[in-house]
Amino acid sequence: MKLTLRLALSVAVAAAALSVQAGERVGDFALIDHEGAFQHMAWYDDHSAAVIMPFTADTDLTQFSALQATYADQGVAFFLMNPGLETDRSAVASLLESKGVDASVLMDDAQLVTEMLGIQHMDQVVLYNPSSFELLYRGPASDQLEESIQAALNGDKTDLVEVAASGPAIEFINTELHANLSYTQDIAPIIAENCAECHREGGIAPFAMDSNLAVQGWSPMIREVVMTKRMPPGQIDNKIGLKMKNEMNLSDEEMQKLVRWVNAGSVVEGDADPLANLVWPDTKWSFGEPDLIVTVPPQTIPATGVVDYMDIPIDLGLEKDVWIRGSEVSPGSPEVLHHIITTVIPPGGAANPQEALFAAINSLPEERAAAVRTELFASVASGGRPDIDKIFRENPEIDISTLLGGGDPDQGSVAGYAPGNVGQLNPAGVGGLLKAGTQLNLQMHYTTTGKEMTDATEIGIYFYEEGMVPEKRMSGGVGNAFSLEIPANAKGHEMELVTYVADEAEIRSLMPHMHFRGKRMKFVAQYPDGSEEMLLSVPAYSFNWQLAHELETPLRVPAGTKIVATGAFDNSTQNPYNPDPSSEIVWGEQSWEEMFMGFYTWQNVEEGGSE
Repeated sequence: MKLTLRLALSVAVAAAALSVQAGERVGDFALIDHEGAFQHMAWYDDHSAAVIMPFTADTDLTQFSALQATYADQGVAFFLMNPGLETDRSAVASLLESKGVDASVLMDDAQLVTEMLGIQHMDQVVLYNPSSFELLYRGPASDQLEESIQAALNGDKTDLVEVAASGPAIEFINTELHANLSYTQDIAPIIAENCAECHREGGIAPFAMDSNLAVQGWSPMIREVVMTKRMPPGQIDNKIGLKMKNEMNLSDEEMQKLVRWVNAGSVVEGDADPLANLVWPDTKWSFGEPDLIVTVPPQTIPATGVVDYMDIPIDLGLEKDVWIRGSEVSPGSPEVLHHIITTVIPPGGAANPQEALFAAINSLPEERAAAVRTELFASVASGGRPDIDKIFRENPEIDISTLLGGGDPDQGSVAGYAPGNVGQLNPAGVGGLLKAGTQLNLQMHYTTTGKEMTDATEIGIYFYEEGMVPEKRMSGGVGNAFSLEIPANAKGHEMELVTYVADEAEIRSLMPHMHFRGKRMKFVAQYPDGSEEMLLSVPAYSFNWQLAHELETPLRVPAGTKIVATGAFDNSTQNPYNPDPSSEIVWGEQSWEEMFMGFYTWQNVEEGGSE
């Protein structure tokens, strides 16, 4: 029975693949362009069509430029595309500049989009419908292309117009090598390494991929999420910036194997099934059994509606000081628990934010401090709100994390939670202190799912052995734009945020934070000598995955380094997660409001950074 079902499924998948190849509807896709911007075709579904033209040094862009000048303002998007022939983006940018053309160059390093669109020659331009994912034209940039553009603008329903091309043939990488892909040898290892930890029984994914039959059944979706870069989640732009330890991207060849296997019918050979033999730990704790388990009082979350943020105090019950190495959160009901922000409250109580702010201002050079105090008092006297963002922007050495409750360099931190980010275990010899009488304050954010659920979350804390004092400390910083004004229907509202690294330090991780309208964020280090270095780019930010990106090798930076975070919000109808594109958006804690934050961990060299 199982064999019969498998054969039937293989036939169905193969038939679907053949119909895609034979028809005009090819599917959605996303690529990163030469400037590092994420270009998702579905985002252009407010356009009538998109023109995509292969691009190399020998490409004649005369007709492309003429059509772009005529139709770009009429609802036609224009793209050039490098079909895997040049992966150096700076070289592509220089070439584009030399030709005097202003266009995004889609970097199809894996050549999968080129294959999907049926582009075989360098002079084959395609006209593509971003709403229906159909091909309307394939051939040279000619009068027939312009006629197809006009038909698309008129809303005419036409068959694919295909005109023979005679330009140089495109050489496709690995096609012969991938002609007979093996599920056991080629596909199952990719799923096991990149997908199965979440897509398993008891995992956080909505379905399991724990057998060849399951992978066959989900194969069309596998192809779709790979082509749109939706999975694996939290992808970074790994062609630039520093190497990240917890990078979740597939390699170009892994993507090729998955998509080509699906296109070939998702064939499974033999009875061997590596996925069925995977064994997972039977504990919910990633770092082993904790020394202290903190139980959060169970919270009943209604089926619908808005759940206000909860601030839940927790007494750790510590009767003596302890040095901790790490902590993690075990969510009770990850379906409803969106995030936890954990604040450590020392025995003497949390610092007064207003007092901390004035102490920070008074620590500035007196001329600047006096100017800030004068501006604050004038604002309060007039009944207005002080421009706190302006203070931080003009005085980046003020440590926002100190105002949020930090300050003691020895004080340890306890993990918060967000999807994909549950905790951290410091390297041996690195730790922080929790004094007797320490409490936690948990800011709990829940979302409703249509079903009433009860969340019983736990936090595990890992101690150093009694009497052992770790020599090194982990520090860090927070950048927070307290003032936001995102116009209604804005497609790419940009912001910048500067965080100051006061002392020589080793940067360990970077984490962007925005809400539903967050579109992208990248981080650049600006050094005191005026030079800059790209650290990390997250071109397709997702509120569903709040990931701290860990550097594979810590980056030592001099005192006075600035981490500049630049990003953008999509408050338009093109953003499928946008609750209300017609609203102007301001700062707020709820998901339909917005934040623009960067969270960083670093280790000050004087506090035990590596030698």
